[in-house]
Formats: sequence, structure tokens, C-alpha cells
Amino acid sequence: MAGVRVAVLATDEEHALAVATAIGGEWTVDARTAAEELEHDPTCLVVATDPTTADDLRAAAVAVDAPAVVFADGDPTAIGELAAFDGFVRDDGTDGAATRLADEVAWHVASGDDYPTALRERTAKVTRLHRVATELVGCESETAVYESAVRAAEEILDLDLVGIDVVEDGYFVPVAVSGGMEKTGYAGAGEIAVDEGIAGETYQSGASIVVDDVRERENEAVDKSDPGYRSVLSVPVGDFGILQAGSPEPDAFDDRDRELVELLVTHVAETVERLRAEGHLRRQRDRLSALFENVPDPVVRFALVDGELRVQEVNPAFESTFGWSTAEVIDEDIDEYIVPEGFEDEARSLNQKLLAGESLQVVSRRKTEDEVRDFLLHVVPFERGERSLQGFAIYTDITEEKQRQRELERQNERLDAFASIVSHDLRNPLSIAQGYVGLAEETGDPEHFDEIRRAHGRMNTLIDDLLALARQGNVVGDTEPVDLGPVATQAWSSVRTGDATLSVVDSATVDADRDRLVELLENLFRNAVTHGTGEEDDPADTEGPSGRRPDGEPLRVTVGPLADRHGFSVDDDGIGYDGDDPSRILESGFTTSEVGTGFGLTIVREIAEAHGWSVDVVDDDGLRFEFVVE
Repeated sequence: MAGVRVAVLATDEEHALAVATAIGGEWTVDARTAAEELEHDPTCLVVATDPTTADDLRAAAVAVDAPAVVFADGDPTAIGELAAFDGFVRDDGTDGAATRLADEVAWHVASGDDYPTALRERTAKVTRLHRVATELVGCESETAVYESAVRAAEEILDLDLVGIDVVEDGYFVPVAVSGGMEKTGYAGAGEIAVDEGIAGETYQSGASIVVDDVRERENEAVDKSDPGYRSVLSVPVGDFGILQAGSPEPDAFDDRDRELVELLVTHVAETVERLRAEGHLRRQRDRLSALFENVPDPVVRFALVDGELRVQEVNPAFESTFGWSTAEVIDEDIDEYIVPEGFEDEARSLNQKLLAGESLQVVSRRKTEDEVRDFLLHVVPFERGERSLQGFAIYTDITEEKQRQRELERQNERLDAFASIVSHDLRNPLSIAQGYVGLAEETGDPEHFDEIRRAHGRMNTLIDDLLALARQGNVVGDTEPVDLGPVATQAWSSVRTGDATLSVVDSATVDADRDRLVELLENLFRNAVTHGTGEEDDPADTEGPSGRRPDGEPLRVTVGPLADRHGFSVDDDGIGYDGDDPSRILESGFTTSEVGTGFGLTIVREIAEAHGWSVDVVDDDGLRFEFVVE
């Protein structure tokens, strides 16, 4: 074309020369890196760099009084929004890209005096397509998006025969077709695999295809894009579908049609991908919400608010376990509601670890609606930022498991005690008895038989204590409110107490297994009238202990409720414990007696712990056992 001068601008001179060489031949081409270097006003300007990242080239396009075409691998939507440009050809690195650019330039040059009208029409279409993008944002389903896109192709791009297919299970499935396409039977033309025909080629390559005449394509499979069509425009929609337009006339589509359709499907793909992402998030939230509502363990959803961990929601299991609803604890510190007294420092330490970025899995005690129980606390953050934190705190009740663990530990202690008795304590009196049997046989002295009886009595005591200790394997049965006074009197009557006296002060009521409580008191009373008086309860002594202290006064034993806590105490005014730590007397096998086994108070401790009570031993003018009922 004589007199036609095309200018190619790029930020890189070598690239500008390469583009100029690729499209040269019919016209004079100048390659430059800045608009001010142009020697003549061009007939058409090619900007071979993404103008959204090159302000000087964008300014050059505005300054030149000629149509400007962008040739770059950029975002067509962003470039289309720049008013300085009249055309866009994607530089995809293929040989066909230069050909498409040459066609675009030729179109603008050929428009000549009609260029302003053609430009206005093209600009109007681009503007309307951008409006379609705004409309697509309001679509609530993929179907609505596809139907809007087909309608835009009909009304804006003047495409009568157009349809959109998406890929499902390896085949193209029609989701929206124009009125003209529907009349051709496109939607019912049979299944097309994703690797067949023009549609398959478009989908597999991810690139648009313009077919000027289908009949000229060798070995072309007949598909839905060719029910008598001569020319086809096939454009990929994201990575999940295609848009195809057809015409019964050859050469019906050019690069400008392709570019406008590509602009349209870019909006379609972005909207569909957004809807799918939102749908995925919505399904995740629904599943999470269902799990949150139905998980059997108490769960708290928390968030960091003004630097503090605050409740956002609790599930039904939390409400039934702890007695607090979401409405009552929302935006509150949950620790203020469920952390028992004495555990505040531990709770603060856990919160600090969580704020420092740690996930937590710890055993802790928490205050339920009825009592303090053991929980496995598992804290799982699901969103963490520099100043944000959200997560779940899951409370798994392990109280029964902890009780079983403690019972197993007690059983192991009993096994150790049995082994000790069998290997040592029973062997000693047995050896003594065997020795005195030999002496009795030799001398016939009756005193030797007294020693034998004493040794046998010692063994009987050990065996009785072993059996009592063994019975604690299932220490506590069903509990019920028990009046402490009558039970104490019953236990006192079962023990050899001599002149010792029992007083019940302000009898209390406790939830207990009555039979086990009687055993507990019997062992305490037996310990008081023997160790409290400094005497030994020798089984061989038929008279039993005197029940009097070393000063001759009767030992006094008192049972009554605790003054400041829920529970009861058993105390005596005997000689007390001659040591630094009176709690040692509760240890298995501990005794200060030559004939005692040390298991009586062990049984006391085990029965108490099996009830969930704590035991304190105080040495204050005698021994005082305090049982705190938690």
C-alpha cells in the first residue's frame, strides 16, 4: 500500500525491530522505542509492549493522530479499558500472531476515511462488553452466566449461531445456545469427546481457532460446530469449556471478531470461576457448620478481638455440658465461665501459647454445669494472620478415662503390695512359726506354742488385709445420700476400741457407697485406738487394745462436718504422728508398728479417691483426717 507508514513502538529496540520485520512488506515500517523518535506521522501505530505497564508508550498512543493497536501478551480486559487504543492482538509467541497483527493493521489502514465510524462501532462494542461484565457479576448461577454471554454475543457481536459447551466426564455438554443455533439442532447433535473436532482442538490447545472454510480442512471430523456451516469461530472458556460461533458463509470471521469474543469469554470465565470458588467455600462452610452443630464434643469457635480471645459461637454439646448458650457468652472470655478456681494461671498460659502461634492439645480441668471434670482440650486455629486469629476449642470429656487410669494405678500399687507381703511379710512370721514348732517338739515348753499362735495371728492379719485390699478392685458401687452419724456408730461397734469414746458432732450427709464408707471408718477407728494410744492390736491378745492414751485418759474420737468445705473429718486426741509429713501414713505399706501391715490407711485413701474425695492428714494434738467432697 503506497504511502502507508506503520510505526512499531516497544520498550526494547530489538523486540520493536522483530515485530516490524514480521509485519513489513506491504507498507513502510518504522521501529522505535519512544514516540518522539518517529520521523513521520504514521498511518497506524503498533505498541508491542503491554501498555498497562509502560506509561510512556501509553502516552505515545494518545499523542499520535492515528489508530493504535496493542500487540502484547497482556490482559485484554485491562488493555480494552485504556481509551488510547483501538485494537488488540495477543502476542502468544506463534507465527500466526504476526499474521493476525498484519490483518489488524490492514483493517485499520483499509478503513481510510471510514475509520472514525468503524472505530466508533468497535469502541461501542467493547464498551457494551464491559457492561456485560458488570451484569455477569450479578448472576447467581453458572447457567445464568452462560445465557447472558450468549445473549451478548447475539445482541452486541451480531453472532446469530453461537453456543457454549462445558466439559463433563470427557465430553462437551451444551449449556447455552442462541435462538438460531437451537433451530439447527445443535444441542441434540450427539456427544463430542474433548479430543474430537474443532471443539476438541480448541479445548486441548487452550487457544482460539478461526476456520475460514470447514470444507478445506483435511480429515475434519463432523461435529456440532459443522451442521452445514462453512466457517467457525471457536474460543476456549477458561479451562472448562468452549464458545463456538458458526456461519453458513465462508470467511465470516476475522481477528476482530475473535478478539471481541475473547474479551467476552474472559468475563465469562472469571465470573464462572468466582461462582465455583464461592460455591466451594459455601459447601465447606455448610459442612463445617453441620459438623460444628452435630459433633458430640463441646466446641467453641473463637476469634481474636482487640487483642483478646473472644467467643463467637458454641455448639449444642457445649450448651448441654457447660450450661452456657451462645447468647450468654458471645464476645466474652470463655475462661471466665468454665475455668475452675485455682486453674486461672494455667488457662492464661494456654492462651499465651495460642497467641504465639502454637496449636494445643492438653489435659485440663473445666467446670461443667454439674461438677469439675477432666477434658482433653484440643485448640485448632483455622485462620491466622499478623493481627487476626480464628479457631475452634474442642473439649473431649476424659473424666471416666482418668478414673480408670487412676484405678489401674491403684491396682498396680496393690499388686506391688501383694508381692511385697508374699515375698517378705508373710515369709517372716511363717519362718518364726516354723522355728518355734521345732523348739516345741524338742522341749515341749508351752511358751513356744504362744509364739506360734502369735505368728499365725500375724499371718491371719496380713491375709485379712490382703483380702480387704483386693476387694477394692471395684471399690465403689452405687452411691446415695448417707447420714454420717449412724454409719460411724455402726463402724465403731465393729472395732475393738477398749475404753475409747466416739462423738458425732452435727452429723453430715454425703453421697457415698454405704458399705465402703463403713470400711473406711472402721480402718480409721482401728488406727486411732491402736496407733493413737501407742498400743498394738495384737491378734493373739484376746483382750484387745485398752483404748487409753499413755496418760491413762480414754482416747476420744470425733466425727463431724468440715467447717469451711463440703466434706467431713475424723480426728482423735491421741499421740499423733512423730514425723515431718503426716500424709506419709497414707502410703501403701507404711507402718510404725511391729505387727501392723500398713494397709489399713491405704484402704482408707483408696475408698476416698474412688468416691472422688481428697484426703488431708493434719497432726494437731492427735491425728485429723479431712475428706473434701469435690
